Amino acid sequence: MEFLLLFMVSNMEGYGEIINMLRFFVRIKNFGYVDRIGNALTPEPVEIALHEAMRAFRSIWEGAKTDEEGRRYIEKDGEKIYLPKIPSDTEIESFLNEVRRDIRIAKRVATLALAYPKERKERGE
Repeated sequence: MEFLLLFMVSNMEGYGEIINMLRFFVRIKNFGYVDRIGNALTPEPVEIALHEAMRAFRSIWEGAKTDEEGRRYIEKDGEKIYLPKIPSDTEIESFLNEVRRDIRIAKRVATLALAYPKERKERGE
């Protein structure tokens, strides 16, 4: 049995790509980045956690398989987990600037990454 899960998030103030990347880590049960971003009291831990998440995600992206439609995925426990887009430098910079102004933005983004997606497409069997 094969499930194809693709998560989409509407842009929360333009941070949808970051939310989707963090949601991917939640999906593979790697909560560390999301927890560190959500629990940060100052902008610096957010920047460090996001930097580390981006490095890890790029490594996963480069090693991912590609389906017949050109979408990248990894397999975990017999399930295909599709990778979202790599967040753009513009979105990253905008997010970090906003976090420097209001650290609560980081908690909102982390909370949305942990929430169930608004839209979910499943195809199976």
